[in-house]
Amino acid sequence: MKSAEVFALCLIVTIISFLGFVVENVWLSMTKGYIDNRNMTLPFLLGYGIAIVLIYLLFGTPEHLKIFGFETTITSTFAQTVIYYGIVIICVSVGEIVLGTFVEKTCGIIWWDYTRLPMHITRYTTIPTSMAFSLGITVFMRRFFTPLMTRFLQMESDNLKFWAITFMTLLCVDFLVNAVRIAATGELRSTWKIDTTHTRGYRLLHL
Repeated sequence: MKSAEVFALCLIVTIISFLGFVVENVWLSMTKGYIDNRNMTLPFLLGYGIAIVLIYLLFGTPEHLKIFGFETTITSTFAQTVIYYGIVIICVSVGEIVLGTFVEKTCGIIWWDYTRLPMHITRYTTIPTSMAFSLGITVFMRRFFTPLMTRFLQMESDNLKFWAITFMTLLCVDFLVNAVRIAATGELRSTWKIDTTHTRGYRLLHL
């Protein structure tokens, strides 16, 4: 992989990390009636970005499916997309279980709990939530990933490098500082919190 592609992927990580922050807060806003900093200082959740790039490296995109990096002989875009969606569901489910269990065992923290939702598998994942997350990922990878990569690769090389290194440094430092703090204290940290119980989405779900 060329260095320019690595830097472009870094910017993809940045975008996805921000979208992950937004998605989690939309979910919290509608289900629990608030949004917060999600235990970070910056509005980015690095795990989302890294997960998407790993999925790309292992399985490609819905229109260019790979299996652990190897090309497939499937020519139908529809079939590739369906298979890709199924693979992503498995990745999301396994990833949530592994991450949630790891944090619980090492830090004594139950980061999230889906046991009140139907069709849950352990407290950390459910079939409906995995399907919803995976649909969003599949749509992003099908419609936006390649155009974004193309756009980033068209940037002047020094600018691409500067912004990639800048954002990744900020995201990694923020993640590491807060991860160490959580591990040391065994507590999550909410530095700001906004009530959203007055919003239409929350009210519709809590009639």
